[in-house]
Amino acid sequence: MKRTTWAIFVFVFFLSAMGVGAQEKNENKFDKPSEVKNVKISKKKVLSESERKSFDEIERTLKGKPVKPAPTPDSTIGGATGILGSPIPSGGQRYAILVGLANYPGINNDLCVTAAKTGKNFPTLEDGLAYYCKDEDALNMRKALIDEYSYIDSNIFIFSDANAKFDAIKSKIYELLAKMTANDELVFFFSGHSSTGVAYDEAGLQINSDEPLDEAMFIYDQDYSEVDYVNGISYVPGKSSYIWDDQLRAWFADAPTKRIIFAFDTCSAGGMNDLEMDGRILAMSSTEYQSSWTYYLGGTQTDVNVFQESEGLFTHYFVKRAMTDELGDGFNPLNKRSVNPPKYDGKVAVEEAFNYAYPIVKASQQPVLNDKFFNDLLLGYQLSN
Repeated sequence: MKRTTWAIFVFVFFLSAMGVGAQEKNENKFDKPSEVKNVKISKKKVLSESERKSFDEIERTLKGKPVKPAPTPDSTIGGATGILGSPIPSGGQRYAILVGLANYPGINNDLCVTAAKTGKNFPTLEDGLAYYCKDEDALNMRKALIDEYSYIDSNIFIFSDANAKFDAIKSKIYELLAKMTANDELVFFFSGHSSTGVAYDEAGLQINSDEPLDEAMFIYDQDYSEVDYVNGISYVPGKSSYIWDDQLRAWFADAPTKRIIFAFDTCSAGGMNDLEMDGRILAMSSTEYQSSWTYYLGGTQTDVNVFQESEGLFTHYFVKRAMTDELGDGFNPLNKRSVNPPKYDGKVAVEEAFNYAYPIVKASQQPVLNDKFFNDLLLGYQLSN
């Protein structure tokens, strides 16, 4: 009897060990913040008032004048053809994850402070919300999705400023991908600072040995709070301050739908090309080696050099002007048909919005479009039953 009991114990222990081993084997090494060496934070540059007006003047001269089809189209400015691609299949849903940061831990990285100093630009202990230095880019994208593309507010998930943390963003991505189908559409948007460095896994191996530097979205460190700041604890970015491009690629690798639109308004945005895949569009505010700019430190000026809100230069024209104000309609330079091409149809495709923004901002930063969607992708486009 004792031998039988011992044999059963050994067998159960063996099965348990196998289960633990399998669980460890299946654990995604990208699910935890990575160790990083030689990390460098790339901060958006701030336009002066006169520079901002110069961009508005460029827009004024271009507004209502879509680029004419060229004999040999410039592939760098996107693939808008003026022909709508496939719609969302019947029953398909629209989802969006929008991440925007203007108020970072402490004050040194805040976008709304042109000369960082001690001030009021941090969440108060009473309400935990930032009255000063709010990100407006994610909110502008939300408005465009709802007002122009029939997205439902309950399917839009915003992570702004102190809510833009590693685990929160990762969990929402996994949650949505677990319930999405091949018929759905997803928008992933990020506006904020970026970082470069060499990311390592727990075994000390470089996550992506194919490129010398990795790019990251610089987010809000989940291990630091504004209570720490008020108590005089200096902020030093930690491992959870970054979501690296290879992590993001791994999280979306098995997405059930190909219809995913990524938009990045950040420095070195072109480095996010690792997310490239058939059916996807990547709209990036700058090349891999360029800085991006803020368009507007606006709202109420609450103190010297302290403002309530921040807009990115690319997002201002790509989202607010091209999509929400519908000025991007007809910007389809690849349409080479000579007889009454359907330039204006009352709809602004992603490629058209990009082509509207490109000639305005290219003098300071050159946006990049990686378009693997056939013809033009109109967000929310679904044929009525």
